[in-house]
Amino acid sequence: MNDLRFALRQLFKKPAFTAIAVITLALGIGANTAIFSVVNAVLLRPLPYPHPEQLVLLRERLARPSGFESGSVSYMNYLDWRAAQRSFVDLALVRREGVNVSGADTSAPPERLGAARVTANYLSILRVAPRLGRDLVEKDDVPGAGKVALVSERVWRNRFGALPLVIGQQLHIDGVARQIVGVVPERVRFPRDCDIFLPLADLRADHDILSRGNHAGFSALGRLKPGTRLKQAIADLDTIAADLGRRYPDSNTDRQVSAKQLLEFAVGEYRHLLYLLLAAVGCVLLIACANVANLQLTRGIVRAKEFAVRAALGGSRWRLARQILIETGVIALLGGCCAALIAIWSLDAIRAITPVNVSRFQETNIDPIVLFFTTGVIVVAAILVGLWPALRVFNNVSMANDLHDNGARGSEGASRQRARSVLVVAQVALAVVLLSAAGLTLKSFRHAQEVPLGFSPRGVLTMRITEASTRYESPEKIARFYDQLLEKARSQRCGELQ
Repeated sequence: MNDLRFALRQLFKKPAFTAIAVITLALGIGANTAIFSVVNAVLLRPLPYPHPEQLVLLRERLARPSGFESGSVSYMNYLDWRAAQRSFVDLALVRREGVNVSGADTSAPPERLGAARVTANYLSILRVAPRLGRDLVEKDDVPGAGKVALVSERVWRNRFGALPLVIGQQLHIDGVARQIVGVVPERVRFPRDCDIFLPLADLRADHDILSRGNHAGFSALGRLKPGTRLKQAIADLDTIAADLGRRYPDSNTDRQVSAKQLLEFAVGEYRHLLYLLLAAVGCVLLIACANVANLQLTRGIVRAKEFAVRAALGGSRWRLARQILIETGVIALLGGCCAALIAIWSLDAIRAITPVNVSRFQETNIDPIVLFFTTGVIVVAAILVGLWPALRVFNNVSMANDLHDNGARGSEGASRQRARSVLVVAQVALAVVLLSAAGLTLKSFRHAQEVPLGFSPRGVLTMRITEASTRYESPEKIARFYDQLLEKARSQRCGELQ
């Protein structure tokens, strides 16, 4: 405590030095905290399901080098996979789509919502129970079954005021009246942005779905049995796929199975980029530490006699080194507190520039794991900044020279100069690396912006229109609808339409 009080007095005596050192470290630590909060939210935080490491997403792929690495799953292949596999507790089928939703008043404009077509065992594989009501059951997937649906907790709150009376209510989904039988908890976020969950009964009534060569955009979701590794599961499924290739050569030749853990499938493409950003801000922290260490070294020259006198009066080398480390620790701690504020203030900007279609980016926040990481960074920064001055007090010769006149300090001055030169070289080297990487990134971005599109995008507006299958069940009706739409839009002089 005496050392701490003395360190605070020393820092308050030199407010300019303290402010510069704290701000420098705050920028370095704040950048690391902000980027690590993204890494933690996207890559490190587990999925909100029990034993999420067991969840695996399965897709089909072609063995030929020119084939697809991740294609949709045929419904008939899924049935064979599920019946013959030995590595999974169970397999479910899932497909994301969009639907038009309206309430009892069908004259009101419908709302476009994300939906998922799922088999009845979907939530049971995730091991998530409905928030309210019941789950889908096997009979809901049978053609001719009653029209039912699950809604998300968000729809339950926004449309029905979070009232239990939602169970049994009806929604018109793509023109079909469906009874709400359950509410899906908010933590179910796969597929992304889905508010309606529908069974497969309607699709199974379509003969095209029952064709083995029809790949209608499905993915299979499985949960590994305890103790089963992903490689074993892939080998098991590839054996099944090879057998299907022999039995159905017209549709399954060279077809194999692509399997990834669910978290890796969702965010794997961002892994290298985020780790690269974390390494870049790590370099920024090293530059900040080198800057503050250089300031400390300059300040140490001014305080050389002070430490020499304290050593001559009986102060141990450890006591003097501890004093220096406590001072740098206080600076790093103040910088860390400011860094936490910088990171918190930057969260909105981070969420604004990250992909909106990946919900985990939007979950970026400062949680206990991030604060623990920040604490570790503060400790590392304190050690890096105070290491050289602390080591110097262990040198009895240097402190003895400080008690004599300047003529005896030639070698010591050269040593100090070499240390400062090393710090400057390290700073410049790290800065060159960062500037070079930033320059290459900007150059790549500029080239991407200059790639010719083949048309002028100025004044071009795009939109997506989905017609209800109950009203437009034939290609002729669909074509007539679009002809009328184009005719009415042209009559409003909206511009040239395609």
